[in-house]
This record gives sequence, structure tokens and C-alpha cells, in this order.
Amino acid sequence: MKMSPSFKVGILTLTALTLLLFTILWVKGRAFSSAERIEVHFKDVNGMRPGSGVQMMGLRVGQVEEITPVVNGESSYVKMKFVITEQGIEIPKASMLSIQQSGLIGEQFLEITPPRVRSVYIPDNSKELLSYNTPVEIKLDDEYYDVGNVKKSQVMSSNLVPEELRSFVKTSYAYKVDYVVNLPGLILPHFMTGKIVTVDGVKKLRIAPLDNTALPYPHQTSPYTIIEPMRIADFMDLQYKAAESLTETNRIINELLNDSMVAELRQSVTNFKDLTAQATTTLAKTEKLVETSKNDIDAMLWLLSDVSNNFNKLAVNVNGIIGDEKFKPAVYETAEAVSNLSKQLSPIIGAVDAKEFAEDLNAVMKNLNEISSSVNRMTKDENLKTKISTSIDNLNVTMCEVSTALETINGEGGDKDGLKQIINDTSSTVSNLKKFSEKLNKRFLLFRLMF
Repeated sequence: MKMSPSFKVGILTLTALTLLLFTILWVKGRAFSSAERIEVHFKDVNGMRPGSGVQMMGLRVGQVEEITPVVNGESSYVKMKFVITEQGIEIPKASMLSIQQSGLIGEQFLEITPPRVRSVYIPDNSKELLSYNTPVEIKLDDEYYDVGNVKKSQVMSSNLVPEELRSFVKTSYAYKVDYVVNLPGLILPHFMTGKIVTVDGVKKLRIAPLDNTALPYPHQTSPYTIIEPMRIADFMDLQYKAAESLTETNRIINELLNDSMVAELRQSVTNFKDLTAQATTTLAKTEKLVETSKNDIDAMLWLLSDVSNNFNKLAVNVNGIIGDEKFKPAVYETAEAVSNLSKQLSPIIGAVDAKEFAEDLNAVMKNLNEISSSVNRMTKDENLKTKISTSIDNLNVTMCEVSTALETINGEGGDKDGLKQIINDTSSTVSNLKKFSEKLNKRFLLFRLMF
């Protein structure tokens, strides 16, 4: 069948219109696909236009169809719609969407990055590994939320733990737990710590930043994690600020390390070396002195040991006297009588120098104590002990009588002035008695040495 010229012109016109339509749709970024159009919001698309490609793991899987700015004050954003044209491609939940650029001046495209597998290292304190799909939780704001699942866990040597996490793993072995986060909008630090917990009977992996601070909860409606692009101007501004900080740091360092400061540092280093040398010499002399004085130190330690033994012997003597059934009641009565006598002497003791009187009396008692201790060690004479016991009893009776007399004097009409004179005389007598007891104690010591 022969086609007429008008029919040929019609076919050519239809073909041209079809090509024009396809060209217009390609320029506009429209794709001939029945797949669902996905809408995401960016605060800035950094000059991206409709028709830009959509890539996943370096492969083109779709294209951007529509970019529309939505102006709403501080809440303004850019609405982007794209479509996946490749069959069988599904975007995982919580995938990161970012605007990338091929080279410095290359075309821009939308990059889809599925959630990557992260790892955390746990000290090997328990003997049970986490199973597949065990929940992973983290503290966001003030509450704990399930944000992912465990993929794999294994035991490994702690030497294989990254250097940044060695301080958190003190055991010889560690658990390496691989997990995936599926909460959209949650961006975690590179290194995390973890531990195994049980919540309401369910075992979970609890992760946290190294400083254990709570991250904010990502409140968003998109099922994906949006990574905002950085403009070259923003990048250059950050570099400029970093350069300014470095310049200021260099200026401060130059001010600190001026010629005078360098000279002082050198002098300090020299002085430190001299001081170290002197300290070394001093330590050597000290070590030599200790070696030469070893005999003297041993003698001093022996003397201290001998003094301790003598003190122990004195304690045994006193305990022997107090423990004797004949002396024990008398000593208790004497102590009580002395206590009562001291109460009666308090109102009138001001007539003499109390400190001097007490010192003399204490010296007399000390000398008598040494004599009595020596007697206790030197003699087993029962007659002598009987006489001492009788003397103590007489002393008790005398103290009681003196105490009764003092009660009468302290009452109304008592002759306190006369008693004060007696106390003054007594003070002189005690002073003389101190001298006498010292001489007696020395002579008794000489007698003991002779025998």
C-alpha cells in the first residue's frame, strides 16, 4: 500500500512531538516509572536541580523529579521529591540521605546510605553472648529507647580492641557486638560504650557515648535520616575561623617564647641539672652515712628495746602489788581517801604555790614509787609486806581524820587562817622531803648495786 504524502507528514509530526515530550520530561526530571514518589525535606539543597541523579552505594538507582522551596519564616525548608527507577531497590528505614557532588565542580546527586553496621566492645564479665536481633537501647533526653538490633556477637582478645576504648575494657577478653541503628534522625558518635542489661526480663544491649551524656531525641516525621549539605562558603568560613585561631595561638606562643623567656628556660634547665647532680651527691653521702652509722643505730634500737622491757617489768611489779589480796583493798581505800581529801583541800589550797607544791609532792611520790618497786623485786619477806600493809591502813585512817577535820574547818566558824599557815609549813616540809627522798633513792640505788 502506497502512503500518501499527507500521511507521511502526519507520522513525522507525531514522532517529533513524542521526542519533544520526552525531551521536556527529561529536562524537567520526570521519569517514566510507576514507582512511588518519595518526598523529603532539606533546609538547603545547595543548588541541586530537578533531573539530578539518585545513587545508592555508588550506583544510580533513580532521579530527582521536583524541588520546591517552602517559605515559612524560621521554619522554611525545601521540599524534594525523587523516584527510584530501578526494579527491586528498596530504601531501608533510617537510611541517610545527603547531597553529594562528584568532584569540586561536578554534578550534584542525592546519595542514599543504608544504616551501617556499628561495633561496640564489652568487658567479658559474663559468659553469655547476645543473640541475633537482641534489642539495642540508648538514653535519649531522660528516657531509654530501643533504637536498633544486634546482628552478631563474638569473643575476642582485648588486644584487638581499638586504642580509644582500651580504658573501658579491663578484662583479658572482650565481646565484640555488631548492631544496626534503625531510629530515623539519630546520629551517633563514632565510638560508643556498651553493657548487657536486663529490662523487664528482656536482655538488651545498652549503648552510650564515651562521656555518658544523654543525646537528644530526634523528633521528625521522615523515615530517613537527613544530612544537611555544607556549602563551600560555609566550609571556607570554618577554615578561616580555624586559621584565625591558629594565628592567635602562634602569636601567644611567640609572646611566651621571646628571647628573655627562652634564656630563663635555659637557665632553669641548667639549674635543674645542677640540682639533680647535687641531689645525687647528697643521696650518696646519706647512704654512706647510714652505712657508717649502722652500729649506732643498732645500739639505739637495743636501748629502746631495753627501756621497753624495763617499763614492762615496772608494770608487772605494779600489777603484782595491786593484785595482792592483802594490798588491793587498802590501795582502793587509799585512793578514795585521797580523792576525798583533795576535795576538802580545794577551798584553802590557794595559800601556797599550788604548782610548786604539786611538783614537790610528785617528786616525793616518784622517789617512793621507785623505792617500793625495788623493794618489791628484792624481797619476799612476808613480815615486811605486813608492815607495809599496816602502814597503808594507818595512812587511810589518817587521811580520813584529816578529811573530817577539813570538813569542820570549811564549815562555818572554822579556823581557815590557821590551816593555811599549816599548809605553808607543809609545803616547806614537802620541799625538804623531796630533797631527802632523792638522796635516799640514790643511796638505795647504790645499796642495790652493791648487793
